[in-house]
Parts: sequence; C-alpha cells; structure tokens
Amino acid sequence: MSAGREVRRIISRRLSPVVGELESVVHRYGYVRTLSGTVTILGTTGVLGQVLGVAWLRTVFATGAAALFVLAGLIAFAGTQTLRARIAVNEALLHTYADALRTHSPLAIREWRQEVVIEANGDAHITRRLTLEAAGDELPRYLSVNMVYYGSAELTERLRRQVSCTARHAGPDSAEATRATATSAWRLSSNGKPKLEVYVHLGDVVDPGDVVIVEWKWPKFSADLMNGLAPETFDVLFDKKVGKFEHRVIFREAGKEGVLQIRNQGAANLVRQPHGRDLVVEFSAVEPEMRKRFGFVADFSSG
Repeated sequence: MSAGREVRRIISRRLSPVVGELESVVHRYGYVRTLSGTVTILGTTGVLGQVLGVAWLRTVFATGAAALFVLAGLIAFAGTQTLRARIAVNEALLHTYADALRTHSPLAIREWRQEVVIEANGDAHITRRLTLEAAGDELPRYLSVNMVYYGSAELTERLRRQVSCTARHAGPDSAEATRATATSAWRLSSNGKPKLEVYVHLGDVVDPGDVVIVEWKWPKFSADLMNGLAPETFDVLFDKKVGKFEHRVIFREAGKEGVLQIRNQGAANLVRQPHGRDLVVEFSAVEPEMRKRFGFVADFSSG
C-alpha cells in the first residue's frame, strides 16, 4: 500500500465521525438553515470585533470563516459519498434479484455484433449491438452484458469512475434508438479478471428483432498492448443462446506489416487485414458454443 493511500485512509478514518455528525445536523435542519445560522454567528462576531476594536473577535471571525469553508466542503463531500454508497447498495440488491432470475426464460439473442476501436494511446471505444428474439411472456426483462479488462494497471475507484457506459433500445423497424435504463456492477470474470457488468432494463415487452446497443468509453483499456508492454487477449464467452456472432477489432496506427502480431485462440473465421493506417481483425461464428472462451491474442511490437 502506498504512503499516500495510507495517509488518505487515516484522515478518512479520523474525519468520518465528525463529517457524520455534521451530515446529521444538516439532515435534520436543512443545508440552507445550517449554513445561514453559521454565517449569522460569524457575521455578528466580525461586526462586534470591528465596532469594539477587539482583536481576538476579529481573529475568531477569520478563523471561523476559514473553518466554515472547510466544513461546507466536508459536508458536500460526505453527501456525495453517502449518495454513492446508497446507489451501490441499491444496485447490488437489484442485481442480486436479477441474477437469481437469470435462468427463468432468458432472452435469446438472434445476432451479436461488436466493434472495438483501440486508439494509439490505448483508449477504447466499444460498441455492442444485440438483436433479440421475442420474450415468451410479459414479465419485466433485462439483458446483462459485460466487458473484461486484461490490463496490468490496478483499477482504482478513480479509474473505474472514468469508464462510461450507455445503453439504447430500438424497435425492430426503427432506425432510431432511445436511451434505455442501465445499471452496472464491478465483478471478476471466470478467469479472475475485473469486468464491468451492465444490466439493461427493457421493460415487460420485447418484440422479435428489438435491438439493444451498449457503448463503453474506456480510457487506457489497451495501454499495455499499444505501449508494447504486454500482449492482450480479445475473447468472448457466451452464457446465453446466440444465433449469429461477429466481432471486429480496429487497431489505430497498426496497419504496417509486422507491427501487430495476432495469435488465434480458438476463434473461427479469423481474418486480419490492413485498412489504411489501421489494422482490422475479425472473427465470427454461427450458434457459438456456450460457456467456451475463444478469440485471439494481439502483441504489439515497435520493430
């Protein structure tokens, strides 16, 4: 554990009770009333110190004003932390029930298409487009999808917050998609790697041909690969029935012959081809085997 992290842990442990009491006061009396009461006391102290010429009152006013600024920041921070914790607890509870119902008439996927764009600095933009079969009943439906991170850098809370994910839902005959409600949770994949699990909530009607589009923007997703530090695996594993599957990865600025080495790892129809200054690698399958991991390994070499 780094020294900075240890210091933050100690400060957080010491300040948590104080911040908790302050948050309780704000909760009971309201933020505006608490702040206005404190400002009134400080203002009265400052005016008396100025009128009476008492130096220590002016010192109290200045010190109190600085303390008020710090406390306001602490209260705002505490509120943010509490809100995040509450959201995490609620989402965890929701996902527990969702996972328990996963095997009850799960949604079937007619077509699964994914495109991953890896920028030269390692940033990734992932788009997954899923065409669904009709749901068998009118129960509330959801679709769970995930992205696995294979990098060596530790995914701290700060780095996880930088990952953004959005979901959209379109009808079978619609060219436009509307936003879908989505929740997420960080977990470990079956091979021990961190993954972001996304639950897309679709409501109680899913028609044949409905389309769900999920997009991730993931900074430094493939930084190890694009910096030449380590190879990276691009694979998939299906836990639900899929009719047709296509996976496309675009490596920016890697179209030069011999720059990027590709090793097949159980993928069918694996094709690599340069596209301008980029390299495109694709693989596909029809009715891929469930619970079997397959894909390819990429290795970047500056030589």
